[in-house]
Amino acid sequence: MKYLNIKKIIPAIAVIAILFSSCDKPNEVDPIGDRGQTLVKILDGGSPVAVIKKPVDFVPTPTKVLAIEIRRDVANNADLNKTMTVVIKDDTAAVRLANPNYVILPSNFYTIQSEAPKVGGSGGTFTFTFQPGEFAKQIYITIPNATVLNPSTLYGLGFSVVSASAGGVISVSKTAVVEIGAKNPWDGVYQVTGPMIDLVNPSLTQWISPTGEPWELHLITTGANTVVMFDNTIWGDYFHPIKSGAANSGYGSFALVVTFDPATNAITQVVNYYGQPAGNTRSAKLDPSGVNAVQGNKDILIKYFMIQTNQSTGANPRVYFNETWKYIRPR
Repeated sequence: MKYLNIKKIIPAIAVIAILFSSCDKPNEVDPIGDRGQTLVKILDGGSPVAVIKKPVDFVPTPTKVLAIEIRRDVANNADLNKTMTVVIKDDTAAVRLANPNYVILPSNFYTIQSEAPKVGGSGGTFTFTFQPGEFAKQIYITIPNATVLNPSTLYGLGFSVVSASAGGVISVSKTAVVEIGAKNPWDGVYQVTGPMIDLVNPSLTQWISPTGEPWELHLITTGANTVVMFDNTIWGDYFHPIKSGAANSGYGSFALVVTFDPATNAITQVVNYYGQPAGNTRSAKLDPSGVNAVQGNKDILIKYFMIQTNQSTGANPRVYFNETWKYIRPR
């Protein structure tokens, strides 16, 4: 609980009323408001804005997501037994504030499930009525077909508490942006280790920090069973970072797009994100001598080549990679 004031402990009968006033609630109500006030908030919201991540599977079947939960944290039993009206705004400005790169989730991509219908379209409002004993309301969205989403795009929906009746005070936790991105099972954050050999320039080596930390790879969904390599350590781009002696470097116009077999978790193909070949003649190819598959702990073992035909190696591999992509967390 966020607040505790022993002088204002609610009688046991009020606690029982709170616990049984609503079913299927993942969290408890906060029974004590701020300095005796009843606070109205969005759970996990913030000021000016908090981001709530809600990734969805990149599948053509309906996905239902709890977008936000509206709470009233009551000061006492009398306030709990008041009828209260709370207005929530579809806050498009909050989406832009949270991240200018967010795209407002198009209205034809989802439906809303809420006991309070939205009035006014984009930028409209939801008006909720808390009956005596109620402390939580929810807004759900259903995405009928997540494959309509662009996997390389992050979408956003914004919500803000704009008013509360019956003496309710709007909390600082008043605004939330729900971030929605389509992700397949291999999407995630990984750490890359393992040797590489560059036959043209042997001084180029696998990137590692001066204190021994590997580089952070993001695998970003590009399709139902494909991901693209994104370096989140050095370049913040679709590159493979490397070391040139002690200096940071990278293979320009080279990043893998990896295809998986959903039935076996084996890697079936890699190609260069920038073209096969790219304008600098670099292309990617899977090394069949590798394990080239996802392991039980979600780590990925992969061997592949970079071919660059305008170099002395010609159509043969220029660079040999033998890597472990250690799974760290969802992206």
